[in-house]
Amino acid sequence: MRALLERQLYHPAVVLPMVSLMQIMVAQDFNLSQVGVLVATMGARRALQRSRELICAVHHCNA
Repeated sequence: MRALLERQLYHPAVVLPMVSLMQIMVAQDFNLSQVGVLVATMGARRALQRSRELICAVHHCNA
């Protein structure tokens, strides 16, 4: 069980977002409302960027 937890906790997909969140929290003096707004904004930007990439990929494939 310990090995399973270590594999899961030390996985980059888990650790990197946690480190990023901690950096944001330190930059915003641990103000959770500001951190929430920043996280939501960053997520929306990434989602928009990803959707644009997908639309461009589909457009180029059909052209």
